[in-house]
Amino acid sequence: MRSIRFVTRAPAPSRSCTWTVLPGSPASFAITRRIHAERAHWEENLNRWVYEQGWERSLHVSAIANYRPFDVTTFPEQREPPSYFKKETKQYTEMNYEELHRYIRDLQQSGFDVVRLKVQLQEKFAFPLNTLIMAVLAIPFSLAAGKRGALAGVATAVGIGLLYIMVSRLSESMGNVSQLPPVVAAWAPDLIFGLAGGYLILKVPT
Repeated sequence: MRSIRFVTRAPAPSRSCTWTVLPGSPASFAITRRIHAERAHWEENLNRWVYEQGWERSLHVSAIANYRPFDVTTFPEQREPPSYFKKETKQYTEMNYEELHRYIRDLQQSGFDVVRLKVQLQEKFAFPLNTLIMAVLAIPFSLAAGKRGALAGVATAVGIGLLYIMVSRLSESMGNVSQLPPVVAAWAPDLIFGLAGGYLILKVPT
């Protein structure tokens, strides 16, 4: 797993800046090393950042384990290109499937809990299908509308919609707290109501 990196000031290519990188432990978020440089620039040929006039300090709990000044150096593990620091900030609801998938991968590599986001990722496909599921459920009730009346049909439709929302929110909440796998939490409502609709269609007198 890649170590967590806290960047207190992100560098820009070919521009002087102060760069402080704080790699941390994914398990405990403890700071294990600090790198400080007066200037840093991205070197395409090396595919890494080149640091100038700075120092590296290793930490063991709160004590300094090692201190090394440098004039010019690179760190192979620091490979985030300039574009990494120019990412557009979006809410997960505004991301498409690929963007959310990459966002989850980045957070996982940094040791963050991404269970909620994994549920939302699955719902990117599961939620749009609810219109099809409602249509399947509507078929048997529409065929029986002549016997029960239009008002009863409307009430039934509203009740089914509310029940679907309740089951969907319950399933999502259970997925968010890891009581259900993300795939099951997102797809369970569609599966339950889809099977119920198919069963009711088969029970309609022909």
